[in-house]
Amino acid sequence: MTSRMLRAVVPIAALAAGSLVADVVIPSAAFVSGANNALFQSDVRVFNPTSSPVNVTPTFYNVANGQTVTKAVITLPARAQVKYDNVLQSLFEQGTGSFGPVRFQTSGPIIVSSGVNNVNACTGGGSGQWLPGIDVGQALKAGTLVQLASSVDTNAGFRTNLVFVNPGTANANVTVKVRKGDGSQLSSATLAPLGSNGFKQINNWADLPGVAGTADTNLWVEFTSDQPVLAFASVINNASGDPFAIVATPEPGTTAAPVASYTFAPASPKAGDVVTFTDTSTGSPTSQLWAFGDGTTATSGTTATKTYSAAGTYKTAHFVTNSAGASSAVKDVVVAAVSSAPETINITASQFTFTPNTVALQVGKTYKIVFTSSDVTHGAGIGGTNTPLVVLLGSAFNACNVMPRNQPCTVDNVTPTAAQVGTYSYACSQSSCGAGHGSMTGKFTVSN
Repeated sequence: MTSRMLRAVVPIAALAAGSLVADVVIPSAAFVSGANNALFQSDVRVFNPTSSPVNVTPTFYNVANGQTVTKAVITLPARAQVKYDNVLQSLFEQGTGSFGPVRFQTSGPIIVSSGVNNVNACTGGGSGQWLPGIDVGQALKAGTLVQLASSVDTNAGFRTNLVFVNPGTANANVTVKVRKGDGSQLSSATLAPLGSNGFKQINNWADLPGVAGTADTNLWVEFTSDQPVLAFASVINNASGDPFAIVATPEPGTTAAPVASYTFAPASPKAGDVVTFTDTSTGSPTSQLWAFGDGTTATSGTTATKTYSAAGTYKTAHFVTNSAGASSAVKDVVVAAVSSAPETINITASQFTFTPNTVALQVGKTYKIVFTSSDVTHGAGIGGTNTPLVVLLGSAFNACNVMPRNQPCTVDNVTPTAAQVGTYSYACSQSSCGAGHGSMTGKFTVSN
């Protein structure tokens, strides 16, 4: 007998109002065997609640082998949902034994939910748990997990697994205390540091001394951390293998540390443009600091403006804090030089002479050079209405192609550099422009 699959597609975790980037974590996804012939798999739904397409990058951190698997960007159409039954197999191509957090990072708000199912359960009813996707802005430095249970009988009662995920880049040191309903302490332990995207699963209290031998269905956990973490518990019926999930809640009076993020516009500014920076951080920061990459800063709050006077790449940063901690984000702002219209220089070939014969160019300026031939002939045996005149520029510049009479040949975007300071000759390449036509030459002079 197989179980009826329970899928959670309720809107569980969405982006905070007004934010422009979503970073949502399913703390634990699994495709693993369990006790009593249980086989757990995670089904995921990702929904785009907006009226525009949203790009989503999914990443799986496989605790079983330490591998990080990032898949190609998924584009969700407007007001559309995608499904991944057994997400670790169908999306990340993982085999049985895989487990760990899944992260969805996007350019717009999304709603993520998952159902963790025991597909071999024989209860005849729902055999799964819903597990919300949690925005990293909800990570906690202090929290509580309630309604936990333990049993000395492996074939009856309940067992509890705890999961902690570090969504940040700095190591997180987590201390866990297990208490009875009356508040008396059963166990306390500090976990090994969780690195970036670090994951720790404690199966049936294994790493928490003092809990073994307790048959108590009224346990609870309090935890503290020096970095914001995501936490949840999975309580499993030993007899049926049916699980249910419990997500950590913040301690009263505590605040989650903010997660910094920001945008700037225009995306490709030019020197002299006003660039507007907008805070999109989660976690309700109470202070802001902007660094613009040129040595200047601002503490103006959720928006700031900056005018860059020169082209270049500026490494900007945004720092946010509240009572629970601090966070920072960095972005490169690439400022382009102001482009001016090129100066047009017209050179005419007539009666074996270039006019003007000498052209002065300046380093750093951009020129458009137009050659025109209006001459009827260029020597004996050359006549008609399509006499070619080929003008060769010096090696530092491009060559003008064959130039039919009265059809200009244009050389665009000639911008001399300091290394090209000097004098360059050009001439008619037709053999009939040779002997007797020595004046059919010209010069470019390049100066600073």
